[in-house]
Amino acid sequence: MSVTTYSCPCCGAPLAYSGIQQKLHCDSCGNSFDLEAVESLQGTDNQENIHFEQAQEHFSAQEMAEIASYVCKNCGAELMTEVNTTATVCPYCGSAAVLSDQIDTGVKPEKVIPFTITKEKAVEIFQNYFTGKRLLPNIFLKTVNRITEMRKLYVPYWLFDCTAAADMTFDATRTHTHRSGEWEIIRTEHFAIRRSGTLDFRDIPVDGSRKMDDKISESLEPYDPAQAVPFAPAVLAGAMADRADVEAQACERRAAERVKASTEQVFRSTVTGYSTVSLRSSSVQSQDGRATPVLMPVWIITTEKNENGQKKLYTFAINGQTGTLTCDVPYDKGKALKWFLGVFAGAFAAGYGILYLIQHAGVL
Repeated sequence: MSVTTYSCPCCGAPLAYSGIQQKLHCDSCGNSFDLEAVESLQGTDNQENIHFEQAQEHFSAQEMAEIASYVCKNCGAELMTEVNTTATVCPYCGSAAVLSDQIDTGVKPEKVIPFTITKEKAVEIFQNYFTGKRLLPNIFLKTVNRITEMRKLYVPYWLFDCTAAADMTFDATRTHTHRSGEWEIIRTEHFAIRRSGTLDFRDIPVDGSRKMDDKISESLEPYDPAQAVPFAPAVLAGAMADRADVEAQACERRAAERVKASTEQVFRSTVTGYSTVSLRSSSVQSQDGRATPVLMPVWIITTEKNENGQKKLYTFAINGQTGTLTCDVPYDKGKALKWFLGVFAGAFAAGYGILYLIQHAGVL
C-alpha cells in the first residue's frame, strides 16, 4: 500500500493536518496551507515523456533505379546522387567515392530544401568571412585563403513535430525593504506558482549524419522548411546526398531536450513581478509526435594551411539556403588574451578617472 506524504513548500518539513484551522500546518516554519493548493503542487514531478512517430516509407523500385549509391572507403560515408553521375569525391574527407551496384532499401527523405546559394555566392561568403576577424590566427589573415575542395552536399536531417503538454511549478520570492529608526528591515514573501498548458512545436531539426559534427550542423540553423520540395531523384542532380546513418529514435533525445528547454523558457517568461524565481518541478509530455526525414543543403569548403612544416585542413560549412557560415577555425589565444587585457585596462582607467573626478568635484 502506497503512502502519500506532504512537505512544506517553504522549508520542506513534513506537514500535518490541523482540524482547528482545517489546513495543513508546518510545525517547523509555522506556515499553513490549503489542502487543495498543496495537492496541486504535489501532482507535478520532474518528468519527461516525449516521443515521435517514425516515418516508414521506403524507396520505390523506380526511385532506386534512378539513384546511384557511393561508399567512401576512407570514412565510410554512404552517399547518393542521380544515376548519371559517374565520378565524385566524398564531401566529408575528399577521398574518391566508389560506385555501388545499387542503393539499398531504407527510409527515404520526404522533402528536400533546394540550394538557393550558388557556388559563386558561397565562394564570396567564404572570402568575406576573414574580413575584420582580428582574433583569427595570422596564417588566415596574412596569406591567401585558397579553396582546396568545394562540395555541394545534401545533409540528412530529421524534423520533429509535436504538441507538448506541460505542468510546472516555480518557487518565487518578493522582497520588501524599509527602515525603522536605525534598523533596516527586509521582509521576504515566498510563493509557489503553478503553470500548465500546451505548446506546438514544428520542424525541430536534428542532424542525422554521424560524419557531420552536431556543433557545425546546429550552427547552420535555421532553415526554412516551408521552401522544401517533395523528394525526387532529379533534385539530386549536380550534388551529393548523404544517407542518414543515425536513426530517428537516436535523434529523439536531442529533439526532446530542445522541446523541454523551450517549454520551460516560455513558461518561465510568464512568471513576472518577483525578486527571484526558480523551477521546482517540471512535467512535459508529448502528443502527436512525428519525425520526418529531409535533406538540407550545405556547401562544404576546405582550405589547406602549412603550419610549422605540416599541412592542415580546415573545414567551412555554408547553409545552402541562407548563406550562414560556420567553421572549425580556432581563435588565436594570444591575441584574445591581449584583447581582454586591453579592454580591462581601458575599463580600469575609465573607472579610475571617474572616481578621481568625483573625489575632486568642486575643487578648483
